[in-house]
Amino acid sequence: MAAALPLARPDPQPAARRWRWPRFALGFAVAVAALSLMPYVLAYIWAPPGHHFAGFFFIADDATTYLAKMRQGAQGSWLWTDPYTSEPHAGVFLFGFYLLFGHLAALLHLPLIATFHLARISGALALVLAVDRLCRRLLPPELRNLGLVLVVLGSGAGFLAQAAGNPQIFGSRVEALDLHLPELSGWYSIVAIPHFAWATALIIASLLGLLQIADRPAWRPIALASAALLALTTIHPQMIPVIALIWIAYRVLLMAWGAPPAWRTRVAEVVPFIATTPLLAYNAWILFSDPTIAEWARQWRHQAPGPVSLAVSLGLPLLLATGGGAIAWRRKDQGLALMLVWPPLVILLLYLPNLANIQRRLLDALYVPIGILAVVGVRALTARLRRPSARRATALVVTTCCLASAIVLAIALRFASGAFAEAYIGNDAWQAMEWLSAHHRADDRALSAPQAGQLLPAWAGVNVYVGHYSETLDYFQKIDNVRTVLHPGQPEATVRAFVEGNGITLLYWGPDEAKTGFHPEDQAFLKPIHHDGTVTIYRVTGG
Repeated sequence: MAAALPLARPDPQPAARRWRWPRFALGFAVAVAALSLMPYVLAYIWAPPGHHFAGFFFIADDATTYLAKMRQGAQGSWLWTDPYTSEPHAGVFLFGFYLLFGHLAALLHLPLIATFHLARISGALALVLAVDRLCRRLLPPELRNLGLVLVVLGSGAGFLAQAAGNPQIFGSRVEALDLHLPELSGWYSIVAIPHFAWATALIIASLLGLLQIADRPAWRPIALASAALLALTTIHPQMIPVIALIWIAYRVLLMAWGAPPAWRTRVAEVVPFIATTPLLAYNAWILFSDPTIAEWARQWRHQAPGPVSLAVSLGLPLLLATGGGAIAWRRKDQGLALMLVWPPLVILLLYLPNLANIQRRLLDALYVPIGILAVVGVRALTARLRRPSARRATALVVTTCCLASAIVLAIALRFASGAFAEAYIGNDAWQAMEWLSAHHRADDRALSAPQAGQLLPAWAGVNVYVGHYSETLDYFQKIDNVRTVLHPGQPEATVRAFVEGNGITLLYWGPDEAKTGFHPEDQAFLKPIHHDGTVTIYRVTGG
C-alpha cells in the first residue's frame, strides 16, 4: 500500500512556468469565492419587507465589532479604541487587519460592509491559492487537486452529534464544533470571518518561505517568510510562537531521520521570526500594562474545546490523516515531516495552560496538515482497487468528508431566505442609525439596550455604554446597571447622575428599550433630536 505513494514529488511544469497556478486551482478558487458570496447576495435580495440585511450570518456579534474597527480605519486611524466600553483608554495598534481594510474602504470610496466582504472574498482566493502551492510542494501530481479539495472543503462529523442531541461521552457533552468554530475548516473560515482565511493563507506562505530557505538560503524566501509572519502578527500574534515550535519540531524530526541542516540554513531560518519580535513585544506590553486593554483581555473566553468534541468535529479527515500520517512516518517521508509534527504539537499546546487564556485560538490552520495527510490516507485505502472502483471509492470518501461544509452552506442559504430575524435590522432602527451616522459628535456615547449597542458603533460610528459581551468591560454588570437606572419611577437626579458619570450624551430608545417601562420623554434633561417610527434618539442637555 505504501509503495503506491512515491517519495519523489517532481513538478511537471518547466522551471520558468512554475510561478503560474494550474487551471484547476484558479477555477476552484473562483468557484469557492463565488459560492461563498452567493448567500449574502441572496440575503440582500430576499430581505423581508421593512428590514435591511445586517450583512452577516455567522458569529454576527463579533463580525459587527469588526465593522466598527473598519470604521475607525476609514476615519483615518491606525490605532484602535474600544467603542463598546465606557472606561477611558488610549488607542493601541490592535486589529490592524480591519483597520487596514477600513483605510481601503475610504481610499476606494466603498461602503464598509462591501469592503468587509471584499476582505472575505480576497481571503478565499488567497487561502485556496496558498493551499494549492503547499500541495504542489508536498504531494505528487496526481494527489494535488484532491489535496486542495480536502483541505479547503473537508470538515468533521459534529453535525451527527448535534442531530443526536449532543450526547455525553466520558462525562463531556459532545458539541458540533465544525458548525460553530470557523477556524476548524477552510470553507467555514471563508464563508464567515475574513481574517481566519487570511491568517491561514499567511501561515502557509510563511511555511513555504521557510521550506524554501531550507532548500537554499537566499534573501527572497527570507523576505517572503518575514513578510508573511509580520502580517500574521497583526491578525493572530499567538500563532508566531506556535509556528516556531512547529518548525523546531520539524527540524528535530529531520535530524532524527539523519538530515541535519547546515548552520547557515539554521541562521537564515531564524531571521523571519526575529523580524516579528518588536510587534510581538508591543502586543505583550499593551495586553499586560494598559489597564483597560488588560481587563478586556481577561474577559476572553477561548478555552480549549473538549477532546471528544474536537475529535468528532474533525471527523473522517482526522481518521484518514491518522492513517496517512502512520504511512508517512513508517516511510520516514521527509516531504511530509512538517505535516506530521503539526497536529500533535497543536493538540498538546491546546490543552496546556497559557497566560492569555486563548487555547482555542491555537487551532488556526490545523485543517491544513489534516487535509494533506488525509489524502495520503485516501490513497492507501484505494491503492489495491481497480481504477474505476478506486475512483468511486475516492469520490465517496471525499464527499463524506465535505458534508459539514455543505451543511454550513445550507445554513447560510437558510439565513438568506429570511428565516431568522436576527440577521436583519428593522427600517426604523436602520433609518435612525443612518441619521445618527451623519449627525453625531465625535465624543458622543450612547445608552441603549445591548442589541442596539451592538450595532451603533458599526453602523452609526457612535460609542456605547454597553454592547458586546467581550469588548464591553463588566458586560453583565453594566446590563444590570442599565436595568436599575432605566426603571419606572427612578428619580431624575439618579438617572442624570448615572448618565453624566459615565459620559453618556445620547439615549437610543427603541422597542427593546421601551420594555423597561421607563419614560425618557418625562425627563427634562433629555431632548428628542430624531424620531422615526418606533425609534427616538435623545440628547442629554444641561436643562
